[in-house]
Amino acid sequence: MTQENGSRQDAKVLLPDSTVGESVFVNERQPTPSVGVIYENDAWLKPLFEALSNSGISHEGIDVRAHGFDLLAARKHTLYLNRVSPSSYMRGNAGAIAHAHALLATLEATGSMVVNGSRSFRMETSKVSQQLLMNGLGVLTPETHAISNPAAITEMIDQLRFPLILKPDTGGSGALIRRIENREQLMALIDDPEVFPSGHLMLLQEIITSVDGTISRVEFVDGEFLLAMKVKPQNTFNLCPAEGCPRNPIEAGVIADATFEAWPDVPQDAVAQAREILRAAQLDIGGVEWMDTADGRRVFIDINATSVYREDMQKALGVDGFQVVCDYLTRELAKEAAKSELRIPRRLG
Repeated sequence: MTQENGSRQDAKVLLPDSTVGESVFVNERQPTPSVGVIYENDAWLKPLFEALSNSGISHEGIDVRAHGFDLLAARKHTLYLNRVSPSSYMRGNAGAIAHAHALLATLEATGSMVVNGSRSFRMETSKVSQQLLMNGLGVLTPETHAISNPAAITEMIDQLRFPLILKPDTGGSGALIRRIENREQLMALIDDPEVFPSGHLMLLQEIITSVDGTISRVEFVDGEFLLAMKVKPQNTFNLCPAEGCPRNPIEAGVIADATFEAWPDVPQDAVAQAREILRAAQLDIGGVEWMDTADGRRVFIDINATSVYREDMQKALGVDGFQVVCDYLTRELAKEAAKSELRIPRRLG
């Protein structure tokens, strides 16, 4: 605080007299070990819940589409797994992301272990944050400009190189991505609310073309390599590996699709780079995407925290993704359960 004469005083936390010198936390006995699964999209949860049940892991789904919590009594489980997708607003669940951010922060503030916690979720919900992290690690990323509103385009139009893609900072499953061929097309779209939806930070990004037309993706669990695959999109920006995931076409009237191919001989230096990206993002379970270009560059384009394991990829590579996830959760549950007490906020007054 500042006195009227401008001199600075030390800030003090004011507590009721009865709490001065006392901890604002109390310790409680551990409940039966269990996992709270924080999610928004039921379609992606069935294989995970089946694996949890088959592994004998007590669990509960926490649907952020209709959920409330007490800031001082949010913790109900031994640990939590965050499965909220950045594309939730495309399914009419606009508030899911903000609610998940608040819930994750609250759980972590009370000492809860959260798999794919608040830092990784900030990365998952911001392409800018992802790119800044990857830039800091020294890997190549696409040239990108961020714009707060369409009017900003007129000020930077001469800096842009076409063609490019227009995409939201918070995206997923190809949400709201458009290919822009030239400056005339971009300027013609400035006043279109469907192209520049209210409340979204938008990005103008260099188009990267891979040498074989595919995007490479690797998946990890707890820092351990799980699988690699190549994705070949046809007339779509949606690279979601989930079976049945709808794919919006880039060109109207042309079928949109994506094919997936197991990649057992993925280069180990690429695996090492992807592992370091996830480590820096504090992402416990997730994947990384990149493209290898004709001129020898490896350009990283995305970090994914909501991993979906295709059955055909798992069979081809001899892995069971969600069983590996359950084995990891079992180890972490044992560590958390070994703690004799929980650190719970105490209500004041």
